[in-house]
Amino acid sequence: MNAAIGAVEASFDNVDDLLWQERHGSLASRGPIRLTRSGRIAPLIELAIAHAALPVAYREVSVEAPFAKLISRARSGEISGNRYADKMGVFPLSQHRPGSSSHERWEQWAHRAQNAAVESNFPRRLVAGLMGALGELQDNVYEHSGKPDSGLVAYAVSANAFEFIVADGGMGALASLRMNPAYTHLKSAAEALELAMSDRASRFGSNTGRGYGIGTLFKALARDAGELRFRSGDYAISIDGDGPALTGRKHVVQKAWLDGFAVSVRCTPPNGPNNDRA
Repeated sequence: MNAAIGAVEASFDNVDDLLWQERHGSLASRGPIRLTRSGRIAPLIELAIAHAALPVAYREVSVEAPFAKLISRARSGEISGNRYADKMGVFPLSQHRPGSSSHERWEQWAHRAQNAAVESNFPRRLVAGLMGALGELQDNVYEHSGKPDSGLVAYAVSANAFEFIVADGGMGALASLRMNPAYTHLKSAAEALELAMSDRASRFGSNTGRGYGIGTLFKALARDAGELRFRSGDYAISIDGDGPALTGRKHVVQKAWLDGFAVSVRCTPPNGPNNDRA
């Protein structure tokens, strides 16, 4: 990120750079920074998690992308993206409790996200599998984060891409897994993410069936191209390629600290990559 430029894209790389600058105490000296649309929503959700934890530190950072307004409203408890014509939305998990009457609101929202993807000509099989994974990942926030009210679930659909993210500002994968005596040996968020991705591990024990729901995600994308990102603590693991569960390229990279656990998915139809700037 060039210090002489006041406006940069809201990409993963640039958001990660902002987090590094905050951790090293240099963000305040940068002055106002404007993030412009990048065609992605997941970096904006990750930034929102960082901002919620340290609002003063990020007070000079603003976001021009229209999606940022939905995130801001979600922080006040507003649900967006559940109307017929909507192509993007944010569901704050502060507005939902499993097993309560609020479940109907979640079902309506998830149904709209699914319909929006199908209406944009994504295969029904793929969309149904991804939405099943989305539901499990949302449950994961209640099961493992210790801070479910911090959770945000978001989606965006265009003619060229379907993206969603489930993120929270809770304890993160490492602290959660270390609550299980079998995993007290874990030393890093990278190790914890690898275990969480295996979908065999849980702070509740391997025989409880209460993993992180990531296995369902891999199964949904087993025959399709996709990009996945798993972010917790000071590490991120990304996978991209055709059938990422089997043949994808995996990148494990140390990052600046980010509270909680975020899982984001982006897939494109067979006709090519996303060129949207929305």
